[in-house]
Amino acid sequence: MNDLFSGSFSRFRGQDQSPTQDSHTIEMTNSGSTGGVNLDRFFEDVEAVKDELGDLESLYTQLQAAHEQSKTLHSAKPSKTPVPHGRRYLRRSQKSKVIKVRLEALDRSNAANRSLPGCGPGSSSDRTRTSVVNGLRKKLHDTMTRFNDLRQKMGSEYRETVQRDTTR
Repeated sequence: MNDLFSGSFSRFRGQDQSPTQDSHTIEMTNSGSTGGVNLDRFFEDVEAVKDELGDLESLYTQLQAAHEQSKTLHSAKPSKTPVPHGRRYLRRSQKSKVIKVRLEALDRSNAANRSLPGCGPGSSSDRTRTSVVNGLRKKLHDTMTRFNDLRQKMGSEYRETVQRDTTR
């Protein structure tokens, strides 16, 4: 029982510690596929979307800070006037539509990439592309949910401020 492996290792001892010619070896070959190039382009597009998501996150923090600042006002009159940067915030918040269009373009790119040899459905390239795009889509969804929650919070606090002012 103790000599189970000794026979299989003893054949290497006499051959300078190297395997025989008829042993199995695995080598990576260059298949000539463009999967790496396509993934490079894909990750460039993903980085662009991530940058835009970062801009959207910074817009959220700016909007939240502006809202917190407006709550510290002592008079209700300034809080009833529209935020001077409101239109700028609105234009920048429309960036989410641009991100959504880019995610749809990445989906179309993924579908086109599946037709390439070695990049079909279930391949590592396809799984990578799909998981990255789904992750970005989830991040966009979470960000937009946070924006919506902030919008509802701002609206309810504004209604409370106006109601308090009219009851005086």
